[in-house]
Amino acid sequence: MGDIQDTAPTGDIAELWRGYGKAGLREYDAARQRDERQFPHYSEADGWRTRDVEDRSSHSDHGYEHGNWTAGFWHGVMWLTSLASGDPGPRELASHRAGLLGARATDTTTHDLGFLFYPSIVLGLRLGVLPDQAANDAHTAARTLTQRFMEPAQLLQAFGPIADHRTAGTSTIDTMMNLPLLWWSASDGGDTRLYDVARRHARTSARLFFRPDGSTYHLLHVDPVSGALLRRGTFQGDSDDSCWSRGQAWAGCGFAWAYAATGESELREAAERALEWFYTRAPKSEPVPWDFTEIDPSSPRDASAGAVAALGCLLLGRILDDERRRTTWTGRGRQLLLANTAGALLDREGILGRSSYSVPHRQGLDGAVAWGDFYYGLALALAVDAIPLATLLGFDHA
Repeated sequence: MGDIQDTAPTGDIAELWRGYGKAGLREYDAARQRDERQFPHYSEADGWRTRDVEDRSSHSDHGYEHGNWTAGFWHGVMWLTSLASGDPGPRELASHRAGLLGARATDTTTHDLGFLFYPSIVLGLRLGVLPDQAANDAHTAARTLTQRFMEPAQLLQAFGPIADHRTAGTSTIDTMMNLPLLWWSASDGGDTRLYDVARRHARTSARLFFRPDGSTYHLLHVDPVSGALLRRGTFQGDSDDSCWSRGQAWAGCGFAWAYAATGESELREAAERALEWFYTRAPKSEPVPWDFTEIDPSSPRDASAGAVAALGCLLLGRILDDERRRTTWTGRGRQLLLANTAGALLDREGILGRSSYSVPHRQGLDGAVAWGDFYYGLALALAVDAIPLATLLGFDHA
């Protein structure tokens, strides 16, 4: 980690946490009026675009469709809303709807089972708001996820049905943030192979996703038979040579989580490398651009990337051995949280605006996104000590 001079954070994180609770109650009221099978995906000027909980990824003549990979984040927002507001209503509603995710536990078309089951079932269990039997679906989902592991490449397949020739051999940096499901399941009595798969994927990702300067690629293509790396590029970024801001945040936070699970220095170094690159290029008074090559000030922002990166920084601030580095990373996490609020908090559907679902595909520009609302709240909860570290991680860190 470099010796740059960090800007001291100003502002009231506790006030942001209270505001999150109020905004979450607005989301709770809206959810009570919505079909229980429809979950927030991304928002536009007239409100949320929702998707049915069982929409799965698929191929069509128009390309690849990711399906509903975001339903679990709404549950997480409801857990956090009850924490921040003291109102039990959100957690009760989310508990009632948690069972709807069960059909996705055996979904072999996506790597996003961690996004579906960590914020919802795992965090709900760790917070004590779901019954123990709810763990069954999350453990099943963890086992399903490991079926995507490509032994020759030592990576989890990202897109599409397992071994489908159209997307076999794909792996993305996003997968690092799906690993918390595996870390939790392995520590909760699951098969030890879950830990092994997560660890091997993380170690391979630390070697293959980084450029020499510390920025990351979004997408790898490997030969699923030989494991050979074929090419590196992007699906969501501006170009194969650019750095998609959310991907960089997925990397930093995902590697920090992996270090907490394993204690391995290679993963700590990857986390610090990714987050330092992100932090030193992030504006100090507004959300980050959707891609770090974007210099037009009117281009779309992605506050959700800042929220994920902030959480990664705050995790390092809790789990590193060196006190000085812990203090530095905690300050950086708080600064990113404050920067993310600059004109980004919404007074309509959604909580954290100025986020982007997919700029290249012209979807969900300058609104809220389901994961942004969740990771923003999770980072705030950690920053104000509203949630114990082990509860958040899903395990006692190494």
